[in-house]
Amino acid sequence: MVPVTVPGNRPGVKLIAAVLAGLVCAAVCGIAGAAQTAAPPAYICPMHPDVVSRTPGACPRCGMTLAPADPFDTREFIVDLAVDPAAPVPGRPARLRLIVREPRTRAVVREFVEVHEKPFHLFVISQDLEDYQHVHPVQQADGSYLVDVVLPRAGYYKLYSDFLPLGGTPQVIPGVLVSAGAGGDLASRSAHLVPDTGFTRAAGDLRVTLGLPAGGLAAGRDEKLRYHVVDARSGEPVTDLEPYLAAFGHTLVLSEDTLHYVHAHPVELLPEGPGPVRGGPDLTFRALLPRPGRYRVWTQVKRHGVVSTVAFTVDAASPSANR
Repeated sequence: MVPVTVPGNRPGVKLIAAVLAGLVCAAVCGIAGAAQTAAPPAYICPMHPDVVSRTPGACPRCGMTLAPADPFDTREFIVDLAVDPAAPVPGRPARLRLIVREPRTRAVVREFVEVHEKPFHLFVISQDLEDYQHVHPVQQADGSYLVDVVLPRAGYYKLYSDFLPLGGTPQVIPGVLVSAGAGGDLASRSAHLVPDTGFTRAAGDLRVTLGLPAGGLAAGRDEKLRYHVVDARSGEPVTDLEPYLAAFGHTLVLSEDTLHYVHAHPVELLPEGPGPVRGGPDLTFRALLPRPGRYRVWTQVKRHGVVSTVAFTVDAASPSANR
């Protein structure tokens, strides 16, 4: 029973008080009953948030373990950034401190779901899309995340914080980092991409070829990016790719204007069982490019303990184009 205080003790007042008390009790009891019969939390794929299940399991698209989350949670979390030194000197380490905050209360968020072995993925990309780093800040006792980065050139850099707060939905929060000696402005340093005419790149001891769909890529369509990996010296197909962060590869796709971001992994899953896990020579990534235009594609694979990165520039046509 919830107490209700009403002034005076006249019979009419007592009757009103009793009615109000009954209404409050009914409301509270109803809420309590609803809480007791509430549906269990939903589970979503960290990489494909549209895949939702009422029970734990694996994503039917990519095989990732579904994470507890609220698929109707529309919150956009906040990432506070502190840099030491404030203007990083190119070629020298700079320390980034990132704090994730709940947008309404601004409380520090401390619990995250590990996605591909890490709770926090950070991408550091130059404004002209020529320099790329994929790093993993480490959580501290106060809940903040620390990572040291070295900027290769003076200029402007975009930061993309990629994480999944426990119970929330996947987040990609952009930020900006400006080095010492940066000239011009963001607009003058923006990318002006030219689509590649050849799609083979050398990286370390690998040679990687990207195969696109016949007729090219189209925006708004679930496309397949097919990679073939061979040994750079012998030309023989590589079959000893090693797992890198719980996958045979990682791909980041970023639009020329840096507004559209896609993080993808191969459809080829890591096999289960004892013994070393090896993959290749073919990897297929699925990515939906949201708008027509040009995109830079970075793909990382691991062999002999070394992570190699290759980059391509592609063009996505309008979905109405006959392709």
